[in-house]
Amino acid sequence: MMKKILTLVLLTLMLQVSFAQENEEKKRNDDIQTIFSDKNLKFSGGFIAPELKTGNIYDDNGILVGGRMGAVFNDRFTIGLGGFGLTAKSSFDCDLDAMIPGNETKVRIGMGYGGLALEYAFFSKKAIHFTIPVLIGAGGFIFYEDDGDLWDDDFNELDNTAAFIIEPGVNVELNLFKHFRFNLGASYRLVQGTVLDDNGLGAVVSDEDLSDFVINASLKFGFF
Repeated sequence: MMKKILTLVLLTLMLQVSFAQENEEKKRNDDIQTIFSDKNLKFSGGFIAPELKTGNIYDDNGILVGGRMGAVFNDRFTIGLGGFGLTAKSSFDCDLDAMIPGNETKVRIGMGYGGLALEYAFFSKKAIHFTIPVLIGAGGFIFYEDDGDLWDDDFNELDNTAAFIIEPGVNVELNLFKHFRFNLGASYRLVQGTVLDDNGLGAVVSDEDLSDFVINASLKFGFF
């Protein structure tokens, strides 16, 4: 009788273990598999970074002012937002009326763009290290007649367009203080999808004219 009871108890325990293992395996199979999880993606800080850019826009040098802000994960990867606007004068001479030789118009450019800002830092704990930023977004361009008066808000708009913009780059980053970093680098602003009047500015301004290399400098304030 005692042997039967012991056998029954052992069988019951074995069944419980078997069911527990089966339920655990089923639970693992039911879990959604993800690329990122709280086990391999750890929030490590955030920052705000005013930034200055300079480079050619069409045939003239321009200065853009803006900045980025983002959250840092694993001391390496940043995801955030960025935006920039053209502040310094950038203009070019354009013959909009081919029927009248020498009838050139000075065209001034206004532009702004922004979007998703990503960045990867190599050896971010080192005093001097490298980062690879990229901005993916959209922008707007406006072309108007330049009358030489910077304070005159009454301008003659010639054309405008929206465009897709992607700007990858590389920076040297210096950890000046625990919560303050300095970046200096270069990027390439790739503009695609501009739509301008073929009988006007579209005949002389293309995506390639608005795309160019840019020198960047920024200050990062935050927790790293």
